[in-house]
Amino acid sequence: MGAPGFAAAIASTFWGSLASGLSPKGLFMAGLLSHAVIILLMGFVSSLPVLLVLRIMQGILGGISTIGLIIVSSSSSRQWVSRDIGLYQNSLTLGQLIGPPIGALAATMLGYEGAFISASGLVFVTLVFCFFYVKEATDESSKASAVKKRVMDKKTLIGWGLCFTATVQLMFLPSILPDVFKGFHMEQGAAVNSAGLIVMLYTATAVAGTFLLCRLSSKIPVYRLIFIAGILGAIFQSLLSLSLGLTSFVTLRMLQTAAIAAVVPLVFSSFASESDGRVLGFLNSSRFAGNALGPMIATSVVAFSSLKWVYISIAGMGLVALLGYLFFFNDKKDDAC
Repeated sequence: MGAPGFAAAIASTFWGSLASGLSPKGLFMAGLLSHAVIILLMGFVSSLPVLLVLRIMQGILGGISTIGLIIVSSSSSRQWVSRDIGLYQNSLTLGQLIGPPIGALAATMLGYEGAFISASGLVFVTLVFCFFYVKEATDESSKASAVKKRVMDKKTLIGWGLCFTATVQLMFLPSILPDVFKGFHMEQGAAVNSAGLIVMLYTATAVAGTFLLCRLSSKIPVYRLIFIAGILGAIFQSLLSLSLGLTSFVTLRMLQTAAIAAVVPLVFSSFASESDGRVLGFLNSSRFAGNALGPMIATSVVAFSSLKWVYISIAGMGLVALLGYLFFFNDKKDDAC
């Protein structure tokens, strides 16, 4: 399950580099077409090794989200870039939320092969929509991008680390939900019924928090919003260790995701006006790395310690990354918007 995430993390920078010299829209459409073909092939595979190869290929092509990020950044005004990237991020989050239940429903109604065929068809429809409605970056945007290229410096690495730790905070929980339910002495049947609802609730607040905080970026400097969201996320993350019951736990988790989810698009937007596709691709790889490593970090800590230390250690990672961001970006406060 983690292989596609690692593959996407590695390939994301590569896709960003290609976009610096080729047509971003053309690359995005080529990636969508490849996705449609791979998903279609999955419906007819009966070998686990072959399925793994296809999943890794899908992960590599998952780096086209970097191309989407570049298109959004290049077509947004400086005032609204945070809002637009936040909307883009929310579309990815919603896909993660509704994808599994829709896939299960499609498999029930259409069968295994039918589910993959319908998913492939949906990607192809997206490709057609992209062809007609997505505009290519203007020559002026391309020239500006070429002028504003920058090397992978400490600030870029700190930005990557902050996005990575924010993604870990978002993605760690499902892997240890059985342990959480056990700690609250829930019966197995009730736990199974509650798991999906809990994930949907905190994903919904993540979407809402991202939408609201990114819209505020036109009135409040981005670095301040990042600090507020990062601090609140770490505080609520730590408070999970003090939960006395499932209700308080879910409430804190919803508040935590509402704050921390906005960090990723806000950090992206702070680089969008001055970076080329290579840097944006590198930053985007932090999401894939966080998606893949977040659950592994949580289960590893549980194996050697307890749930409380999972919450505290992940909150600590976020605070360290946030302090690093504030230190290295201190000289850019006046320019952030």
